Amino acid sequence: MNTVLSLQPSNPRKQLMFLGEPIGLQRFDHPRYPIFNELTDRQQSYFWRHKDISLTKDRGDHARLTTSERAIFDDNLRFQIAGDSMLSRSINALISHCTNSSLESCMQWWASFETLHSRSYTHILDNAYADPSGFYDSVLDSPAIVNRMTNLKSKFDTLLTTNSTDLRQNLFNAVLAAQIMEGVTFYVSFACSFYFAARGQMTGNGGIIKLISRDENLHVAITQNIMRFWRDVPEEGFADLYRQNTDLIYEAYRMAVQEEKDWANHLFSQGSIVGLTPAGLGSYSEWLGNTRLRSLRLREIFPTQVNPFDGWIKPFFDSQSVQPALQEEDGTSYAKQTGAAASDEDWGDIKL
Repeated sequence: MNTVLSLQPSNPRKQLMFLGEPIGLQRFDHPRYPIFNELTDRQQSYFWRHKDISLTKDRGDHARLTTSERAIFDDNLRFQIAGDSMLSRSINALISHCTNSSLESCMQWWASFETLHSRSYTHILDNAYADPSGFYDSVLDSPAIVNRMTNLKSKFDTLLTTNSTDLRQNLFNAVLAAQIMEGVTFYVSFACSFYFAARGQMTGNGGIIKLISRDENLHVAITQNIMRFWRDVPEEGFADLYRQNTDLIYEAYRMAVQEEKDWANHLFSQGSIVGLTPAGLGSYSEWLGNTRLRSLRLREIFPTQVNPFDGWIKPFFDSQSVQPALQEEDGTSYAKQTGAAASDEDWGDIKL
C-alpha cells in the first residue's frame, strides 16, 4: 500500500531501489548502496545559485549577434527551457516509485537542480531581453520543439498513469530516457553555447551552461548506477528485464543521436555560425553516444571515435569548476565545498 511513512520496522541494508517495501524512516546509516549518499554529497557540494554568474555583458553581446546567430542561440535556449521544465517533474515521477532512502534523497536533490536550471534561464532572459515573458510565450510556438518534446516526454508520462500493467518496463524506459537526456540530448545546445563563449560572446550564458553541464554529468552517474544495480543485483527484480532490453538501449541511443543531428540541422536551417557546422555537431553527438554506452559496459555503435571539438570545448568541462562525471573518471577538486575542505583521498574509496 502506498504511504508517505511506513510504520513498520525497516532495514536500510535491504531497501530495494524501486518497488520494494514502502519507506519508513529516512535512514542513511548502513545504506544498501552507499554510492547514492556519495552522489548526494557531491550534488550538495556543487550547489550554486542562478545569480552567481554575472550577465551584464550578455545583453550587449546578444544585440550584436547576427540574425542567424541570434536565431540559433534563442532556439537552443527555448529547447533548454522546455527540457528542464520536464525533467524536474519526470524525476519526481520516478521518486514516487522509489523505496530506498539513499536513492530517494539523491533524486530529490537531482530534481531540485533541474528547477535551479530553469531559474537560471529566466536570469539569462532578464539580461538579454527587456521582458522575458514574450520569449517564454514563444517556446511552444516552435513546431520543432513541440515535436521533439512530445517524443521525449512520452516515457515519463507513462509513469503517471495509475493503471500501468507493466510498471517495471515503464520504470526501465523512464530511467533510460533520463540517462540519455542528461548524457546526450542537451549537448548540441550546450556546444553552441560554449562556442559562442569561446569566441568571447555571451560569456555569462556560457558560464551558466558550464555549471548546468557539470550537473548533468553528475546526473548521468545517478542513472548509470541505477542501471548497473538493475543489471548486476538480481534481488532488485530487473536483471532479466535488463538483458531483454539490451537492443532497446542501443536503439534508444541511435534515436537520441539522430534527434540531436536533426536538431542541429534545424538550427542551421536558420543561418550559420562561422566555424560550427551540423556535421561537426553530429559527430560530437556520436562521440557522446559512444562514451555513454561504454559507461554502461556496452559496445560502441557510432563511427566517431574521438571528440571532434576536443581542442576548444575541453576547457568548458576540464576546469576546477566543472568536474568529470563520477562514472567516467576521478574528480580532482570541488568548485564549492560545504563544511571542511575535501581532498582527492576523500573520494578514493568510491567504487562504481
